[in-house]
Amino acid sequence: MADAGYKLVILVKSGGDLSPAAFTDAWAQLEREYPASSAGMLRYAFDAPLAGASPIANAPTAPFDAAVETWWDKKNSAADWVVSPMFDAWLQRRRELLAARPTGIGGIPQVIWQSDQPIPASAVKVLILPVAARRLRFQEFAEHWTGEHSRLALGGPHTKERLLRLEDTPAPASATSRLARGLYDGVGAITFASLDALSAEFGSDYYRSTLAPDELRFTNPAASAALLTREISLA
Repeated sequence: MADAGYKLVILVKSGGDLSPAAFTDAWAQLEREYPASSAGMLRYAFDAPLAGASPIANAPTAPFDAAVETWWDKKNSAADWVVSPMFDAWLQRRRELLAARPTGIGGIPQVIWQSDQPIPASAVKVLILPVAARRLRFQEFAEHWTGEHSRLALGGPHTKERLLRLEDTPAPASATSRLARGLYDGVGAITFASLDALSAEFGSDYYRSTLAPDELRFTNPAASAALLTREISLA
């Protein structure tokens, strides 16, 4: 995939009495029949629900079940899609699966690190929805998150054996009025080789002694959130 100039993440909450597996199957079927497509879209993926609480010490489990990640050549391409009849049709076909209007988060993605290894079927992804600490300006928050915190995140003794991809997307402004804004100041996507790898990383002494305390230096733990998913590539 070419370097993305913009990323739009659509967070969704399932409605009705569907189990996570049934919701995933129903959404995937719609994607097979009615995939999203628009000029400038480089890639998109469905992050399906995965049972389990947030592994992040200072980010409780998010009020969402799943997400659609979309990568674009530029912000205007994403903006054109969400105001188009194609987007209206895409969303309308999925409304019966949803409890509420989806939430959108958008910004310029930064791939902090990526393994050379292929993504295995066992891979899992944590989506982190940080809210900046009240004492920080947005730019200070973004610089610490993508700079010092990312450096610490990659510095664990076995982190790069477990991690496959780390991408952070600070979101300085509302993505679009067509989607709910939410209160989040970005979205992080951390992909691990397996659930065991994720558990080992967040259960490590290094995480508890180094990363968890640093989370409190730039985020608001009462407002931040995270969800556990597995990616289903769609395009």
